[in-house]
Amino acid sequence: MDEGDIPEMNEPVDISIIIPCLNEEQNIPQLVHKLDTLIRHHNLKVEVLVVDDCSDDYTFREAFILQKDFPFLRALHKGLPRGIGSAIRYGIDHAQGRMGVVIMGDLVDPLGAIVEFQNKIIKEGYHLSLLSRYLAPEDHKNIPLSYKFYQWWYRFLCRFLIGIQVKDITYAFRAFNLDWVRSLNLESSGFEISPEITIKTHLRGGRICEIKGRQGRRMQGESKFLFSKEGFGYARVLLKGIFMRRRF
Repeated sequence: MDEGDIPEMNEPVDISIIIPCLNEEQNIPQLVHKLDTLIRHHNLKVEVLVVDDCSDDYTFREAFILQKDFPFLRALHKGLPRGIGSAIRYGIDHAQGRMGVVIMGDLVDPLGAIVEFQNKIIKEGYHLSLLSRYLAPEDHKNIPLSYKFYQWWYRFLCRFLIGIQVKDITYAFRAFNLDWVRSLNLESSGFEISPEITIKTHLRGGRICEIKGRQGRRMQGESKFLFSKEGFGYARVLLKGIFMRRRF
């Protein structure tokens, strides 16, 4: 399915849920059913964009087949090169809603927060709303100690060098005003797209808020995140933020 075959939504939508996926064929059906339950319960005007990042399995096929039963779903195939940041940017480019929400395809994100995200972005006018695992002690108990260590230092450096006060800069599960995020000229191809969005929104005077939440555990498949692999990208985004701060 190429870009010319992507269907347009028949009715305006408020929320574009962007799901970057790499080898998530086991999880996509369950995730779509969970989103369907949430959408029906809260009567949300939503489109769900499953962005396949050149998976080796049948992720795209699963999403493509599910479109027949779930009219809010759109299966998109991004093409090479791979990269979660590139997949998110591809989803942003094709989104038709007022607000974007990034969720992972591994069922770890607390989907109920989407309703609160909608209140923050559409009703209260925030540019960026982050789900924070560090607003309450019980919400970060299941995060590996090594990740907490890296996240603490990255948060400290962003606060000390750039002035960002939020507690969870890097978690990908977040919502944003789509027009605003498109204006940021995002560049990241990897996981560093999350701090890039946060840092650029802060430096350009955007309104940022955090809501309390807890990340779940992956039940099937393997996590794609390795700090040893992504650390360079995180450092690059931080350094660019420091230079941007000097300009503003």
